[in-house]
Amino acid sequence: MTVPVGIGATTDAELPDVEPLLRTDTATLGAYTSDASIFRRVPQAVLEPESVEQIKAGLMLAKERQWPVTLRGGGTSVAGNAIGEGLIIDVSRRFNRVLDIDPETLTARIQPGVICDDLRASAAPYGLTYGPDPSTHSRCTIGGMIANNACGSHSLAWGTAADNVEELTVLRADGSTVVLRRGGSSDQLLDEQLRAIRDEHLGEFRTKLSQFPRQVSGYGLHYLLQENGFDTAKAFAGSEGTLGIILEAVVRLVPIPRHKALAVLAFPTVFDAAAAAPLTRLPGVATSEGMGGDLLETLRISQGPEAGANLPGAGTEDSGSRPAGGWLFCETTGETEQEAFGRAQDLLDRFATHPDHPTTASLVVSDATEMRALWRIRESAAGLVTRLPDGGEAWPSWEDSAVPPERLADYLRALYVLLEKHGLRGIPFGHFGEGCVHLRISFTLGTDEGLSVFRAFMLDAAQLVARHGGSLSGEHGDGRARSELLPVMYSPEIMRSFLEVKTVFDPERRLNPGVLIDADAIDSGVRPAPGQRTFEFLPIHDLSRDGGSLVNAVNRCVGVGLCRSEENAMCPSFQITQDEVHSTRGRARVLSEMFRGELYPDGTDSKEVKDALDLCLSCHACADECPVNVDMSKYKTEFLHQHYKKKRRPMAHYSMGWLPLTSQLLHYVPGLASVANAALSVKPVEKLVMRLGGVDSSRSMITFATRSFQSIAKKRRRSKVADQRAAAAESAREKVVLWPDSFTNHMDTDVADNAYEVLTAMGYDVVVPSGFICCGLTWHSTGQLTETQRVLKGTFDRLNDWIDGSTPVVVLEPSCAAMLADEAPQLLSGDPRATTLSTQIVSLGDLVERYGEKADSGQAVWPFEALDVHGLSQVHCHERSRRAHGSTTSALERIGVDESAIETGCCGLAGNWGFEPGHGEMSRELGERELLPRIRELPETDAVIADGFSCRTQIREGLAGSEHETKRGVHTAQLLHSALRRTT
Repeated sequence: MTVPVGIGATTDAELPDVEPLLRTDTATLGAYTSDASIFRRVPQAVLEPESVEQIKAGLMLAKERQWPVTLRGGGTSVAGNAIGEGLIIDVSRRFNRVLDIDPETLTARIQPGVICDDLRASAAPYGLTYGPDPSTHSRCTIGGMIANNACGSHSLAWGTAADNVEELTVLRADGSTVVLRRGGSSDQLLDEQLRAIRDEHLGEFRTKLSQFPRQVSGYGLHYLLQENGFDTAKAFAGSEGTLGIILEAVVRLVPIPRHKALAVLAFPTVFDAAAAAPLTRLPGVATSEGMGGDLLETLRISQGPEAGANLPGAGTEDSGSRPAGGWLFCETTGETEQEAFGRAQDLLDRFATHPDHPTTASLVVSDATEMRALWRIRESAAGLVTRLPDGGEAWPSWEDSAVPPERLADYLRALYVLLEKHGLRGIPFGHFGEGCVHLRISFTLGTDEGLSVFRAFMLDAAQLVARHGGSLSGEHGDGRARSELLPVMYSPEIMRSFLEVKTVFDPERRLNPGVLIDADAIDSGVRPAPGQRTFEFLPIHDLSRDGGSLVNAVNRCVGVGLCRSEENAMCPSFQITQDEVHSTRGRARVLSEMFRGELYPDGTDSKEVKDALDLCLSCHACADECPVNVDMSKYKTEFLHQHYKKKRRPMAHYSMGWLPLTSQLLHYVPGLASVANAALSVKPVEKLVMRLGGVDSSRSMITFATRSFQSIAKKRRRSKVADQRAAAAESAREKVVLWPDSFTNHMDTDVADNAYEVLTAMGYDVVVPSGFICCGLTWHSTGQLTETQRVLKGTFDRLNDWIDGSTPVVVLEPSCAAMLADEAPQLLSGDPRATTLSTQIVSLGDLVERYGEKADSGQAVWPFEALDVHGLSQVHCHERSRRAHGSTTSALERIGVDESAIETGCCGLAGNWGFEPGHGEMSRELGERELLPRIRELPETDAVIADGFSCRTQIREGLAGSEHETKRGVHTAQLLHSALRRTT
């Protein structure tokens, strides 16, 4: 193959000036200080190139300034391979194209920043896929996978990233370009040098390298052996950015299996699972993944007691049975469904009666949805195990050691003994069929003593894995986590050969220094080390899961990078900008650096930190979807509270933050709301008021109801009281409190009025509290936490008679429900009313579903008729993050609504966020991801369901002035009301 056009064709004089492209602001530098490892390095600059010429220019500029150079993809390295103190070249944002798919040669030509799942999606129309699939496949890049020789769960079938490399175009440290391939490279001198190194160490290469599939520590120089085809591309794989910069890769593709099934085998202990794993390496078995029982326990702490109930042998609280201690996940393939299922069933039968390795339970599934649900348990492990079952922290570094599979059980037992010796704990999972085990360990890295224990354990563990004939790394590379330990595993001669190869490619040691050669100490530059806490403040939220410490809460983020994935709802702003600073991880890194006090010496007064948090929509998606429940919206409110303690806030914090009180005051004076609406309907007045209020004037002003829902409800109540018989009947009915949130009380009163009638039709006596009732949401989202507490306490005082732990409190606005159920108990942990009320919060869907169950059993009369319509739901992001929409779906089904849902999460308005200056354009872009395009495609007869006031506002504004502007979002209450049986 010839060198692609543009590669190697530019002289230094023709290189573009990339200095203006360098990102040197402290927000960016803070976001790039770490990857998914425990290590920290502050870079000089970050370059996000979009061409080969820019990469080469960046390399030359770094040479001129004597900066080291580190390549970065998705930043999911757990070994510290993707951080550095010089120039970071991040190829994930702009140098990420699939250049060609060749179905005849079964190859793809790509740029290194291509995400693994994106390559698979590009290959899928040809019936092909990319084989290696680490658990981070939704956000890791192919270039990073090649650099670390990543594998993933299907390596039994398709091998490592190195096994799937056909050709690499590489930029060397001196600025020259070379093409690496089987049989040699495009550089004759380089081939001669590599052959000389190979021939000098021939015996060692044959007897010490590649003794089992997951031996990936060090350089893969065994690929230079004649019997392996002198494959310079494969030998380069796994070099962790220390030998050159991948500009282009040709990788192998494989046919997508026609049919798959999944056998899940439960064993008494994790050691039993490990001992059985080698016996699963059979034809047609593509995976043999293992995990320990502690992982299930951690999953349930994170996601609730029923999580993982679909695992065979999992046990639940209701069953009272004890869970199994270890599992194997074995995916089988076949040309037919029967063949795949039969292979999986054969595994079940084999181990059900195995004399040495009997299972305690087992399961075979072939449905894609069921298989995905089971795989999510295993794939979430990388993030989940950063927290131990008791909530303690657990860290990587001895993270992916590997041994020959038949030695795994003995190695695991010895590893547990070693953990106990050092007073440590961990939760194992990994690729048991190939002898690779992932383990996060309860190191106490924040103290000098803890760092000493860490170093002592790492040295002992290296010796242990070497005694078992194993590898320090089984797929993640050695990085800063294990490179210092390579001499424990390899002979001096092997280590000398590594040094010789490094010298050939990078004689000045400019590429990713500290990794593999001239290794950094394993305990140097540790991010959560004692120096992390230069200062700390007492948060307003109690943060009980993190010991009341915001530093501990921020440390939840270990960098697995799920927030960079397109497959979920977090983080909306990152999905638009693709900027690391705007990911949940990037913000967590910036906050961590703030507490350290070096990059941001102003601490909570730092403008850079505030700007890094500015595009957080407070959608709460991270609190649910992040494997370790990082809740950036909560951290943002705590920061804003501190940041504005002694300074004037933006006007939007007053105009939007105090909107509930302003709305209440408008309705105290009869007719005042109508006067305000009339004035604001005049465009110049509307825009003037918005500018004075610090609101983005590209949006349209909200309007107020002519009178509040509370006044409407009060009138209803008076008319009932006037009728003594009706009053007596009301007293006998079950009471519910209908929460008069600021949006349905003062703006969208039809929603509350419809809900009132629906609840009444179901036989409830509906109580609407009077006075200023507010959850404090708008104060909370703008970081006015002291005022939030004051508002909540006042509300509790007015609602005191109904805070009894039993009376349902129906909250129509999902964001208010989340505020009362989740935030209020943390803001007022000393007030038992907050916790009690949180147990009473229900949605309208909850009550309708409960009533429906009564009607099903003949205990109640169903008051609704079937609508027989399709509905598209924009599930409010706070409702989605609290997993509270299920009952609403059930309620809608009961009235004949065939519901589908928007998958991208937040509508993009996010309460006050979308009204704040500078957010309008992104807010609209977020709406155009999926929500607005799908609504435009809907038939007029379909319903658009949006329970959030913000969501309905975003829909109305997004369709205004178009042929679709008559389409409106409706609340579930309005749909239910339209389905009520009409009586004459």
